[in-house]
Amino acid sequence: MTIPVPPRTRAQESRAAIERIYVIMRHLFIRGYYKPGGASGAALRQALLTLQPEIYGSIADPQKVELNGLVYVIDRLPCGIEMCRFVKLVAAEGYSQSGFETIVPAKRRRNCYRIDEETMLIEITRGRSEIYDILTHLTFIYIEANKIRDHALEEGQPTREWIKLEEMVTAQQSPDNPKSLVSEDLEVQHRAFSYLSTLLGRTFEETKHAYHRLAQGSSDNNGLFDIIYWLGRVAMEEVQSQRDRKITFSSTLRERIGHHIHGAQWATDIKSFVLENNLWERPLHIISANLHSVMNCLFAPSALKHTLGEDKKIEEIARELSLPENAQ
Repeated sequence: MTIPVPPRTRAQESRAAIERIYVIMRHLFIRGYYKPGGASGAALRQALLTLQPEIYGSIADPQKVELNGLVYVIDRLPCGIEMCRFVKLVAAEGYSQSGFETIVPAKRRRNCYRIDEETMLIEITRGRSEIYDILTHLTFIYIEANKIRDHALEEGQPTREWIKLEEMVTAQQSPDNPKSLVSEDLEVQHRAFSYLSTLLGRTFEETKHAYHRLAQGSSDNNGLFDIIYWLGRVAMEEVQSQRDRKITFSSTLRERIGHHIHGAQWATDIKSFVLENNLWERPLHIISANLHSVMNCLFAPSALKHTLGEDKKIEEIARELSLPENAQ
């Protein structure tokens, strides 16, 4: 007699996907490198597609490039990451004293260095969780890059929209070109939005909105047109010219990660405080969260009382803060 096995719930699938992601990432970190286009990269992509984190929106839709998620990730990765085939994660190894320009993402305090046209170094200072965070973001943009590549090629040949986008991005490098996107010619810009919306599988309005969101932080990114073009181009070169993308971890980083230097200090400070204040026998709840989440809990009610009104519950304030229009 066979016992029927009920289908797994969405929560069970998500939990299993999270476990797979951590196991795969830990294995890749120990190995020291992986290729996003290889078997390991495919396993990571599949696990992330199963999990479908809310911040990545329509990541599982093969026809639509996820624009809100892309803006979110670009704000947290170094400017120019879309052009780089090689990404290397390093420890604090002295690059701050080198002649390389320090690149700091708009919404993450991490030092990054563009070594050459194809190589980006990202300095890890917050342990294994920061590595997982970066690898997840990179996996997301590679998924979206593959969508752009699929939309840009038709029977192995570039589509008309891709050719037009390439012409415009190339023209953008020359301020003297009258068709450059840096000009204020609305007709040229709207034509570009039309081409781009086809490549993204998005509406004209959605494309325009994403463009303006990235333009608000133009000093920290290369703009929507360049980002989409380079994501698609690097993905194309991987398939057409076997120019593989590769992510590596420095030997120094692999030696240092896992020693829990900061975690041990944090735990010691907490235990000392508990003992000094005779709280050892008291029931305690220790909050483990992002620093900005704790700051929001403490200061958001006072800072936003004129906007949100008084006597708002913390849950209502959190919902307001999570809205895209309040991201700034």
